[in-house]
Amino acid sequence: MVFCKRPRLLDLAKTPTHLQFNKYVLTGYRPVSTAQECLGSLFYMHNELGNIYTHGALPIIHITLLCYPALRKAALLAYILLSAYGIYCATTARTNILRLRAFVWQGLFRFSLFLFRVFGSGVGSPHSLRLFVIMDSLAVLGGLVNITQIPERFIPGWFDNWGNSHQIMHIMVVCAIIYLHWGTLEDLAWIKSYQCPNI
Repeated sequence: MVFCKRPRLLDLAKTPTHLQFNKYVLTGYRPVSTAQECLGSLFYMHNELGNIYTHGALPIIHITLLCYPALRKAALLAYILLSAYGIYCATTARTNILRLRAFVWQGLFRFSLFLFRVFGSGVGSPHSLRLFVIMDSLAVLGGLVNITQIPERFIPGWFDNWGNSHQIMHIMVVCAIIYLHWGTLEDLAWIKSYQCPNI
């Protein structure tokens, strides 16, 4: 898979410090690159290529709070702000644990929506909640795999380009997005025949 000139890839010791978060991936690091060089890296082998080619709670908020328009708008704004804060924390985190912890508030926010559906007066398809729980479970499991750095922890160097924990995490996130899609389809089919009671 070589469509453009590949730069000399770096080993772990020579890569910038902020990229040295997985001591078991030993080779295949891209050097510091310009925007054009980053685009070019889509076309040659390096240890992030799998991540690039494998990368939504807003529908859940919209449906769950359908009958509460003011609360729905406030919740959407709060979730967008939490997401922005999570991205900031993740991109400035120095360890995988801090990177995963950056998204805890988003997870707790979505969990409160699940509780509102189950025990409160939130609405939505009875079949979608299970799909959304699977979605979040896959995302959390992917984060844990990334933190534990398995399988490369057991055979350093073997999983530099393919099959390392970060790539497994990306695949699990894609699976989580598929479950989000299925849950959203359930909710959209359900909403066609639902009328909010007068509150």
